Amino acid sequence: PSQYSRERATLCEIICGKVWRIVNITLYRFSPSGARGWRRFLVRLFGGKASGKSSLSRSAIIDCPWNFSIGEYSSIGDKSWVYALERIQIGDKVCVGESVKLLTGTHDIESANFALVRKPVIICSGCWVATSATVLPGITVNEGAVVGACAVVTKDVEPWTVVVGNPAKVIKKRVIRNG
Repeated sequence: PSQYSRERATLCEIICGKVWRIVNITLYRFSPSGARGWRRFLVRLFGGKASGKSSLSRSAIIDCPWNFSIGEYSSIGDKSWVYALERIQIGDKVCVGESVKLLTGTHDIESANFALVRKPVIICSGCWVATSATVLPGITVNEGAVVGACAVVTKDVEPWTVVVGNPAKVIKKRVIRNG
């Protein structure tokens, strides 16, 4: 079996992808740490949607930014990988921690050639995806949920719950205290 899918990208996707890779490892990566507006501009230039109040780490890798959107007061941490072969949508007031992987691509293990499978990832408003967590293709992390450090999210996360582990399991409801 081949590791490559027979599914073909369009010429535009191939060219844009190659140009973006160069931009991502140069203009984006080597921008000053405070140049959040510049990084948002570069993502928008390639068709992504980045709120004017979002924060994208310069060491984050964003593949296919045209499939990426991030809301108000949300951030992507250092060394995170946003693998947006399909839509990745991040709501408002979301914290994506350091070294997090948001993955939209996988392979069909029942296919003789491991055909590429793409599914969107949605992180709803008010969530925290902690350090080194992995969110797999097709997952929705619902409003107010917390994904613990190093968790591997294999199923949708219910609103206002805390999940940890591999595979991620609910450990409790998230309750906000006043004060």
